[in-house]
Amino acid sequence: MTNEEAIKLTTDTFNLIKISKTIKEIEDIPDKVNIPIKSRMKIDSYPKIDFFINQNEILSLIANKILDDDLNFTTDITSKLTDPLTKLLYAISWKNGDLKKVKHIVKGILECEDENSNQEEALVFYQFGKYLTKVSGQPIIDQHVIRAFATYKLSEFEKLSNLRQIEIISKKHKYIINLYKNWLISDELTTELKSIKDYTYYIDKLLFATGKTIKQTVKQKIIY
Repeated sequence: MTNEEAIKLTTDTFNLIKISKTIKEIEDIPDKVNIPIKSRMKIDSYPKIDFFINQNEILSLIANKILDDDLNFTTDITSKLTDPLTKLLYAISWKNGDLKKVKHIVKGILECEDENSNQEEALVFYQFGKYLTKVSGQPIIDQHVIRAFATYKLSEFEKLSNLRQIEIISKKHKYIINLYKNWLISDELTTELKSIKDYTYYIDKLLFATGKTIKQTVKQKIIY
């Protein structure tokens, strides 16, 4: 995909988002702009999360020694797990080496209303924690979402070739994350869309597909 094609795809996508009033209109956009099926989020792998986690629930885990003072799982947690679903999910996290990532999600939950956090690592997990609280204006983010939004705001950022090669979200992208979050609650989106519960999830899913489509690896030849 050329840079010109990447700009056109993101521009067309965002223009359609801005006039959408319903979730169906958002979900129809990939077909309208011809986003490949292979780039779209697989619902069986990432079904919509309907539950939420609040700060009191996290504080309860700390009080019951499930989480330690650093917000990691305590080392003896496995002796306290009795529910089979919890055991399975813990086992998957253990096998994937993801146990230490939980603290970033937990911190995001605890700081869900703090937009001046000093968090500078694991920003995707941290923001995911904020999303899990279902507090208004807290979306899911990842490399694809931020790549799509940054390309849409091209004039404010780096060269397009650099944006299309974003793979790891780091502290240098915090300003883009904040701009994205502000955009989601701005007047660029219709009042009707913003009034729908969890509307950001559907936009995140759309931008995931958009950003994945325009992604350019470092090894790819840059075409202007």
